[in-house]
Amino acid sequence: MSAITRTIGVAAVLAFTALAGAAGAASDPATVQFKPLQGVSLHLQTKHAVGYYLAENDVCHLTLVVGDEIKDDDVLPVLAPARFRASVEAGQQARFDTGEGTELQFSCAPGATAMTVVPLRQVAYSTPQK
Repeated sequence: MSAITRTIGVAAVLAFTALAGAAGAASDPATVQFKPLQGVSLHLQTKHAVGYYLAENDVCHLTLVVGDEIKDDDVLPVLAPARFRASVEAGQQARFDTGEGTELQFSCAPGATAMTVVPLRQVAYSTPQK
C-alpha cells in the first residue's frame, strides 16, 4: 500500500470521526470516554490519533491510527501513519507510544461498555547520585 493510499485512508478515518462526533470528556479534561463504534479524535502536539473499538465477549477490540498533524492543506505528512490494533479485556489497560513524548492509555470498562483514553506525558528519569 502506497503512502498516498495510507494518507487517504487516514483522511477518511478523520472525516468519519468528525461526522461521528468526538467523544465526550469524563471528569478529567484530558480523559476521553467513548462507546463501541464511536470515533475518538486526539490532538497530541504534532501528532493526531483517531480510533474506535468493537465490543465482543467483554473484550474491547481497539483500532487506533496515529499520524502527523496536518497543518496545511497543500502539504502531506512526510511519514505514513501507523495503525495499531489491540484486544483489551474488561478491566484491563493498553498503552501506545505516539513517538512524541506522549503515551495513550486505553482502559476497557466492565462488560466492554465503554473505553477511556488518557494522554500520559513521558518524562525521563535518572536515579539521584549519592
